[in-house]
Amino acid sequence: MGERRVIVVDASVLADALVDDGPVGDAARAELTGDPHWAAPGHLLVEVMSVVRGKVLGGKLGLARAAEAIDTLPSLVIDEVGVPGLLDRMWQLRGNVTAYDAAYVAAAEMMACPLVTSDGRLAKASGIRCEIRLLAAS
Repeated sequence: MGERRVIVVDASVLADALVDDGPVGDAARAELTGDPHWAAPGHLLVEVMSVVRGKVLGGKLGLARAAEAIDTLPSLVIDEVGVPGLLDRMWQLRGNVTAYDAAYVAAAEMMACPLVTSDGRLAKASGIRCEIRLLAAS
């Protein structure tokens, strides 16, 4: 039996995989299917729903496509990383990234695995001690 690879997935890349039908979505889906064992802090699905909501309200995503994405969320197999164990590291990162992003970074650092993101600002932040895989559309 082979070693199981784990990645921490953030909301930006998961939202892209679910609702972007262009090259960015294709790249997100390819990245996520390449490493099928995902982990994330508990707020991941809330953040993804917020992204989908914003795209609908901004006229960038239709209701049917949004509903399809939201309906997919409960079926995703994602190991939830408890936020209480991340709080100290999240606080250390306060000057460099948002609290939400710090949770993803702290989870990836704690698990010694890559963080997959579409967020260029997060990928460039200083003080991060995990591998960041910045999604790039092909």
